[in-house]
Amino acid sequence: MVSGQVRRTVRIRDGRTSTKTLRGGGPDGDAEEFAVLDRVGRLQLPDDHLRRYGRRHRVRLTADDDHIGVRPDA
Repeated sequence: MVSGQVRRTVRIRDGRTSTKTLRGGGPDGDAEEFAVLDRVGRLQLPDDHLRRYGRRHRVRLTADDDHIGVRPDA
């Protein structure tokens, strides 16, 4: 209930900041979740994304012109 009243929510997993949710000021309460990069470039993907796509161990990264892709390792 409290998280719906604030503009920013930070999620901590394994002692590290993993995601940040920013809510807009509009009437529909739009929110966008961001993965947070740490000082050395590591990020934690949200658990629901890992479960949804069945990722648990390794992933393959692709460097495209406008984004970084995360793909299965096989």
